[in-house]
Amino acid sequence: MEKLSNQERLKPWMGVILFVVGLLFLMFAGSFMQTKWGMVGLVTTELGFLAISVIYCLITRVKIKEVFPIKKITVADFFGVVFMLIGSFMLNLICVGVSLLFTPDASEEIGGLSGFLYGSTSLYIIIMLVAAILPAICEEAFMRGAVLSNFRSIKKDWVICLIIGAMFGILHLSPLRFLNTACLGFVLAFIMVKRNNILLPMLLHFLNNFISTVVGFVSLKASGGEAAQEALSAATTALDSMNGLTFLGSYLTIGFSCPIFFVLGAMLLDRKNHRPRRFLIAGIISAVLMVAGIALTSTSVVKNMLGGDGFSWNYSYVVTQEDISGKNLAESNFTVEEEKSFMVIVSATAGDAEIKFVMEDENGEVIFEKSSSGMLIVSESINLQPGDYTLYFEGNDDIVGNKLTYQVIVN
Repeated sequence: MEKLSNQERLKPWMGVILFVVGLLFLMFAGSFMQTKWGMVGLVTTELGFLAISVIYCLITRVKIKEVFPIKKITVADFFGVVFMLIGSFMLNLICVGVSLLFTPDASEEIGGLSGFLYGSTSLYIIIMLVAAILPAICEEAFMRGAVLSNFRSIKKDWVICLIIGAMFGILHLSPLRFLNTACLGFVLAFIMVKRNNILLPMLLHFLNNFISTVVGFVSLKASGGEAAQEALSAATTALDSMNGLTFLGSYLTIGFSCPIFFVLGAMLLDRKNHRPRRFLIAGIISAVLMVAGIALTSTSVVKNMLGGDGFSWNYSYVVTQEDISGKNLAESNFTVEEEKSFMVIVSATAGDAEIKFVMEDENGEVIFEKSSSGMLIVSESINLQPGDYTLYFEGNDDIVGNKLTYQVIVN
């Protein structure tokens, strides 16, 4: 990596101390401000990281323009960042799948974070400022600027990336998010090490947070009010009710091609050291991830089928007049072998039409039913006796011509 003109002023141990200072600032001052002031506290915390970075440069008397180097972003740089972003999103899914296996309180943390960020649709501008813009500037100035500059004397670039990645994971103070934030930190450090342009990791960091925030915000806002909170509750409850291997298998299948995107990004960002055989290696790793994902998912499905108590049902189609003339729009059955508590998760959409979901026992007695217009979200914990149960959807004439999409999980 390119060294500072006065690199002798900075040593790796100084980088460790600086990181610890930032971590202590977050744990004590940052936590206090966020608890007391909410969003304003988050903004103040992010600006605190920027202030620490600048003050450190002034104390050590290193050149600020070299610690935070700004250069022109080329077309190759931009698309290299885009490929790295795609790879990071896919890798993030895999990391989440792995983390859920070892994090029993995942739903509580995810629900709390999502509720804090998206709980009020009127704060959208502040949310974007806190979740996308400020971290991209302030956290990058701290981690890929001030902290990383202390490690520029290390000869192996991958060692620098590994150290900075691990520190970035620790900085988020979350066992659930450690793996994916550490991997993201590694990618951000790689970009900085290879291009020595602070604007590039800032760009990737911004795009990563911006897309995630927009998707989360728009999804909840589309549900509106009470339905948004129910959607959040259903999503977090599903984490508790589903097998962790099911999540991991699904995420491996979705994110299997991340190595290929990383190689594409690295090729554009570090063309001088690119080797064509890296595509072959990336292809092999992708194939392994795909096979592993299919194997885990299939094993989980077979286990549920053999156990008799697991049930998953989903479909999507355009409703016709003939469909509503029958008894139900859609119907399925499952069997309970022994008495125990089940979690029923239902997510269904039907345009602007009203839709009803019903569960009945083998005697035709309704266990519960719920209806809603447009989007129907159900999250119910129910104690079921041994026997056969029927699940079905109902709709009136308004649903004709709309696309009915539903997913039902009983676990």
